[in-house]
Amino acid sequence: MSWLQIWKTYFSNRKNIYLVIGNIFFVVFSLNIFTRFLVFNEVRPYVVNLNDPLFNLFNAIDLNIIAFPLIYVALITFIIYNSFRPRALMAGLTAYALMLWVRIVAMYITPLDVPAGAIGLHDPVVFMLGTGQEVQRDLFFSGHTATLTILALVVFNARKISGSDMKLKVDTFMKVFFLLCLIIVAASVVLQKAHYTIDVFAAPFFAFGVYSFVKRMFGVKN
Repeated sequence: MSWLQIWKTYFSNRKNIYLVIGNIFFVVFSLNIFTRFLVFNEVRPYVVNLNDPLFNLFNAIDLNIIAFPLIYVALITFIIYNSFRPRALMAGLTAYALMLWVRIVAMYITPLDVPAGAIGLHDPVVFMLGTGQEVQRDLFFSGHTATLTILALVVFNARKISGSDMKLKVDTFMKVFFLLCLIIVAASVVLQKAHYTIDVFAAPFFAFGVYSFVKRMFGVKN
């Protein structure tokens, strides 16, 4: 079945039209609120500086040139790959938006200061389209690690979420690719000291919780 036929079949159910429109609105709205929170969070008082034992073993290494291209290549690849599985794509977008709200709550109740010797994550997209300023206190939990975890979970379960037996030739490659992206980016933000170790360690657990909730929303059976 061609790409156009897949989407035509998907939109033949009017509920899916509303789902796509609602999902896009939800993601845009969540990103807007999230960026506003980041500005507030960056200047809030009474922050705590954790003592991360792992950070005593090395000096920060600037890995921005690796981390951010990999993150956005993974995101674009995810959208293209799951454009052949609209239901999985919608599940991924919903999970991402919900994860932003979970991060807002998590960061609000854990006001952490930037680790000593940290090299900031210079995310050009967040800077230009979001806050308009560099942010470093968006710490617990690591958003980049959580996002890639959600993408990986959806990719690993795309056929199940879609309720389809359609198998793509690149399925196995995509699973390996997203798993490697997750590992590399998670290691990079720690080596850069842009996140405490606990920020990165906790992120997959939060991401899995959000993914599990969305999976139930979409009626996906284990």
